Amino acid sequence: MKLTVKTDLCLKVLIHLQMHKTKSKIQEIAEYYGVSKNHLSVAVNKLSELGYIVSTSGPKGGIELHPKATERTVGELIEAVEGMDIVECFNAHTNTCTLSPKCKLKHMLQRARLSFVQELKNYKIKDLI
Repeated sequence: MKLTVKTDLCLKVLIHLQMHKTKSKIQEIAEYYGVSKNHLSVAVNKLSELGYIVSTSGPKGGIELHPKATERTVGELIEAVEGMDIVECFNAHTNTCTLSPKCKLKHMLQRARLSFVQELKNYKIKDLI
């Protein structure tokens, strides 16, 4: 299993905000990690949508960690950002697999996915630093 770039960037933003404990600009974080500002903006928008960060516009604006975000789990974040449809048959709306009725692989992968996420739910965002 491989996490998407968006999830990786979300985690990096949360780590950065915890380490620096001040309002940060997206450009600053992009330069710090050597990543695209556009890609980072997508991750920041998702974090804002999910309530992990607070975004303020204007010359003195920036992003900062939501006070309650550090108590949320890493697993919760990864589930929300990734979607966790690791194979096509996990999504009932887009599934075109002809093996679905008889395939046992789906059950195995679901259990593995649950184990993966459950392990990450043992860690809070504050544990990232």
